[in-house]
Amino acid sequence: MKLVVHRGAHAVGGSCVELQYANTTILVDFGLPLEFDLNEPIQSALPASFTGLTARSNSIDGLLLSHPHLDHYGLAGLVPDAIPVYCGKATWDLMTATSRINQNKVPLPSVNHFKAWEKFTIGELAITPYLLDHSAFDSYGFLIEGGEKNIFYTGDFRGHGRKGLLIKRLPAQLPEIDALIMEGTLIGNRSEENHLSEFELEDEFVRVMEETKGITMVTTSSQNIDRLVTVFKAAKRTGRMFIVDFYTAEILDILKKYARLPNASWPRIRVCYPQFLACMFEERGMEDILEKYRSNGIKWTRINEKRDKMVLLVRPGFLWNLKRFIDLDGATWIYSMWPGYFERSQSLQKFRSFMRENVVRYEYLHTSGHAKIDDLQKFVSSLKPKMVIPVHSFHTEQFSDYFPNVRLLRDGEFLAV
Repeated sequence: MKLVVHRGAHAVGGSCVELQYANTTILVDFGLPLEFDLNEPIQSALPASFTGLTARSNSIDGLLLSHPHLDHYGLAGLVPDAIPVYCGKATWDLMTATSRINQNKVPLPSVNHFKAWEKFTIGELAITPYLLDHSAFDSYGFLIEGGEKNIFYTGDFRGHGRKGLLIKRLPAQLPEIDALIMEGTLIGNRSEENHLSEFELEDEFVRVMEETKGITMVTTSSQNIDRLVTVFKAAKRTGRMFIVDFYTAEILDILKKYARLPNASWPRIRVCYPQFLACMFEERGMEDILEKYRSNGIKWTRINEKRDKMVLLVRPGFLWNLKRFIDLDGATWIYSMWPGYFERSQSLQKFRSFMRENVVRYEYLHTSGHAKIDDLQKFVSSLKPKMVIPVHSFHTEQFSDYFPNVRLLRDGEFLAV
């Protein structure tokens, strides 16, 4: 078996790994770099060592997508129709929803759906997807078997989320692994980040909500389902109503057939209509989503009347409504995302300035969607792979400080396993 990391050997984002065995070649993930501007031609984001995709289309037998984050699937729409693409069913539903919001700036491929723990084949390779815990719903690692060699690709994963037991059980489910292609996002300058479990984080949310006399506002991703569950549970424990926008309500509605998740029909959830977001959806011809949740809607004046009993999911686009309707006396703003986004987003910086100007209490309550170092060490120690190949890290040179049998690659460098 041969492999090449086309992108990700020394960076986070834009993941793309190629595996070859006998007459079969597959790609595992085909993502956009994190810093990519969606206003640019998407073809410009192809990995440098993987140019001429169309010309090589006859030599690629399939593409596996690990989860619905753009840095892992964003280039999949460039794959010719003749190449089958495989992903989880919920992954596809989330990709479709994101594509609709982005107005097809990220084209999507036709796909085939796999199921967790069910083996399938592409040519002479056997693939088994393993459901893992990550901040993205429906995330997988892949066992890839060719001849007598076994490679495991982790994708993005962690051990401190609501499905954290999956990583602890995984080594016993796998055969001897010849090469472990493993993410290490938190190795390096992010190793000292706070890594509460999602359950511990829920207790922290409860503490802050109990201390807040006014409205509690939370900024987090609408597709970080674990975090939405955490906020909902904390709101329920403190006797507060959870207010989500109609886009978040749509994401939860899409996923309710896959898991028992909070949704707009539940008695302790209501749907708000921020002006900026509503105008954007109208301009993009998405009025159906606006109308879908009207019966579960709540007026901004009502939110303000009962603000001490409300937890409101907010984003920078909510500023007009907050300024016009919400009394922020005694309010708390909880930021529950990676703090690095403040450096990348002017709108988020403006939102933070608004909160400071209004003397709103600020709390940072977050835990990463990626595995902390000690969980990675426990995983490698239990699995005992013959080789560890670092990916999805800005500090792959530090892997040898934590793991045995590390093999560093450069982007575009082939390795025989």
